[in-house]
Amino acid sequence: MQKDNDYAHQYARYFDIDMRYNVGANNYQKGVNRTALTVLIAVRFSIVAPVIIRWFYNISQPQALAHLNKLVDEKLLTMVPTHRSPDGRVYIPTYSGAKYAQEQTSIDYYFRSKSNPALQVNHNHIMHDLMNTFIALRGLHNHTSDGIYRPLWTGFLSEPEFKRLYNQSSARIVDGVAVLPDRTVVAIEIENSFKNKSTRQTILLKYLDSLKAGHYQQVFIFSQSTQIFDDIKRLHTQLLKELPERINKKTQQPFMTHEDAELLESAIVYRTKFCDEITALFYS
Repeated sequence: MQKDNDYAHQYARYFDIDMRYNVGANNYQKGVNRTALTVLIAVRFSIVAPVIIRWFYNISQPQALAHLNKLVDEKLLTMVPTHRSPDGRVYIPTYSGAKYAQEQTSIDYYFRSKSNPALQVNHNHIMHDLMNTFIALRGLHNHTSDGIYRPLWTGFLSEPEFKRLYNQSSARIVDGVAVLPDRTVVAIEIENSFKNKSTRQTILLKYLDSLKAGHYQQVFIFSQSTQIFDDIKRLHTQLLKELPERINKKTQQPFMTHEDAELLESAIVYRTKFCDEITALFYS
């Protein structure tokens, strides 16, 4: 089994995939660029939907549907109806789509075909997965209010990609990993629902393991809701105070040291930046 630090250099292959949208000099080039990016999004995140395409290319809903349906005609994507998506549908890659992405990136993308494409989608996670896709792409395409390009990060791994690297590990499976312009590696977490205290404890302890193992140096938490942020901060404050004083029955040691609690406190960053945009896109 590979050591965790062997994985760190594997991130670079994913960070180097160019996911920036360049419009193209003419309609033909625009079409080629959009086909490549849309298929890469679908393959890297396992799904894509009109809500993402509309925002990403700044086009209308009918144009987004026409673009995605063209890729279905070209056998690169399959459409799956679902009431869990804001659009009533999502699109998933086909075998040809996965092969196409492989040619673009030189990375193997595993494709598990099922007779019913709807079974390839985890319907309970659709909103979360689409928000995840939005955040990864939004951070990459960030501009200042003056229109100057200033990305939050320059490349990322999606959740499915991270899972494949860490499938044998106790690592907290995060929603993504990104590299900042200063080369800091951060975990991306999307919190779109409330969690109880014991779940928060489990998550915090896994963050701690991953921070110590060097899987990432910080954790960026995003949400559509300031109430969810307030709840997370409240529980984190309680837990970081309690866990160094509480004994783990299995190990007969405290759950964490005071240094561990300080590490977590400094490493977790609450990013309220996109609350309004996420709400407008997914909940309005």
